[in-house]
Amino acid sequence: MTDREPLTIKEQGIKQGRPNKCFWTDPEISDLELFAARFRKHKYRRHSHVGYVVGVVTDGAEAFFCRGEVHTARAGDIILVNPQSQHDGEAATELGWAYRVIYPREDHFMSVAHSAIPPRFRHSVVHDPELASRIADFHIAAETRSNPSSTQLLWPDILFDLVDRHSETRPTECYDRQDAKRIGMIEEILRAHAVDGISLAGVAAQVGWSQWHLVRSFTRAKGISPHAFLLDCRLRHAKNLIDAGEPLAMASTAAGFTDQSHLTRHFLRAYGFTPGNYQAVRAA
Repeated sequence: MTDREPLTIKEQGIKQGRPNKCFWTDPEISDLELFAARFRKHKYRRHSHVGYVVGVVTDGAEAFFCRGEVHTARAGDIILVNPQSQHDGEAATELGWAYRVIYPREDHFMSVAHSAIPPRFRHSVVHDPELASRIADFHIAAETRSNPSSTQLLWPDILFDLVDRHSETRPTECYDRQDAKRIGMIEEILRAHAVDGISLAGVAAQVGWSQWHLVRSFTRAKGISPHAFLLDCRLRHAKNLIDAGEPLAMASTAAGFTDQSHLTRHFLRAYGFTPGNYQAVRAA
């Protein structure tokens, strides 16, 4: 179950007026490195990184050598390069390509999984539009600093699904069965922090689970990830505020959304109609 639609990317999130490339770090997520760029003529020389390369192509196509062969990544594809893996990159067509890249370190994955074995990805390019959309959303949120608490909760969820769907190795879980009491505690914590937000590490510490086990167990039990559950709580809170006559802009921020457009985007994806439509019907 997802609260996002697959990518229909046309340079999504590379904001107007910004340079055609941008690199920065996020101190709230252990100095995670991030990069956004659009290239037409640039050619990377062959190189490697200490950590991983996780990139979402948002427009065009990139061709790159990795693990003994040349790959092509197109809009909606995810590029996955393991640590120390030699790779290069250039435009696959004359139109070039745009992409958003994160550079997780091994400790980022291992802190979520509580595992001594860092993951290794099976393929250099995967077509996973739903996960690609989430990575792009996370990247944009990290760039704009629009909702740091939500970004911190979304980040471990992304790491979990990258490993669960595309890694050769998976961390060993500490528990063999669902703990219903802890699942209930997690729901209560997320509801209590629906507006102000809470990190996944904070939730995990309160229930005594690793972040990895928390995401896996909660998602299996509820059919929805912790981040998506938190978003659902915010949407229901926004509906209650609209029912009470709050203006849309005020209802949006009071429910934990960045602004009215942020609420509208998620409201439409969840319910199929906008908050404005809902407000008009309720007021009739």
